[in-house]
Amino acid sequence: MSGAFASGPERLGGTGRYPAIAHALRTVLLLASEPVGVRVIRDEAEYANCPESTPSEPLHYCAAVRRATRGESLKLALTDISCDTSPRTLGLEEGFFDDDFIESYVTGGLYADRLRADLVLASVAVLPPRTSGILIRPLAEFSADEPPDVALMSMTPYAAMRLTQAAAFHGHRVRNEPIGMHGICAECTSQPILSGEISVSLLCSGTRHVADWEETELGVGVPSALLAD
Repeated sequence: MSGAFASGPERLGGTGRYPAIAHALRTVLLLASEPVGVRVIRDEAEYANCPESTPSEPLHYCAAVRRATRGESLKLALTDISCDTSPRTLGLEEGFFDDDFIESYVTGGLYADRLRADLVLASVAVLPPRTSGILIRPLAEFSADEPPDVALMSMTPYAAMRLTQAAAFHGHRVRNEPIGMHGICAECTSQPILSGEISVSLLCSGTRHVADWEETELGVGVPSALLAD
């Protein structure tokens, strides 16, 4: 099948044509910034061979994603990340469910008590602690030989609705239970990688402050395998 009647994946040439996919996403969803690809690297040699530079000083993972929406590429190891949470949700270190870490949410005034903190945080998506580093690029710069694990996008609620409709056309569901925390690291990155499903996040006050997302923006994570659909 060809021409105007070809399916989305056929028109885009499959999952390998990330520049075409990125262009389609920007155009159809009227995105104000670049879709971002994230690759979780477990092999230390592969991470060392990535040509991307590390940041000049540590920064939050979500701030690196924000920079990639503006065209920058970075790679991050544990020492390049300045927040306490994303290394734990992205598998760079252990400890998200440790007693003292969960208790810090309570003492920080984020939950009424330990019981509520345990109930809510038990559902947070956390990658296994085998990650050597994270590669973050504009989606268009990835290739079939080195695909991203997930694509992250910031968009309006209207665009998120259209993406949800497009996913449903192919039988995919958008699933998440946003908690107003870990918006980029867990809800947009770890969650779609672990579940294989599209995840929409309301983001969180932390990333809205650190990465300066607009009040009208939502976060969306799409597993690489679903991008062409």
